[in-house]
Amino acid sequence: MILSIDELSRKEVINVETAERVGFVADLDLNTETGQITALLVRAPGGFFKSPPAVKVPYADIVKIGTQTVLVKRVCPVPPSGRGKLAALLGK
Repeated sequence: MILSIDELSRKEVINVETAERVGFVADLDLNTETGQITALLVRAPGGFFKSPPAVKVPYADIVKIGTQTVLVKRVCPVPPSGRGKLAALLGK
């Protein structure tokens, strides 16, 4: 099966261990040296003002990519990036 990122982003991600709906694929982590996908970045549907933090699903933890869903074993929080790094380190 060959998928575009657009097709992949329409698939809902489900954690098979907890049966939780994680969200939808937002981006891919790609190793530019090998060209391999290392992880999926998943973002839960957010509210109007603030969206929940993204999570990372390591490629090895993808159980199955189906027609409507992506089944995964485990998700990892994504550390904050950008301007908020100093504030995050200081606990503010």
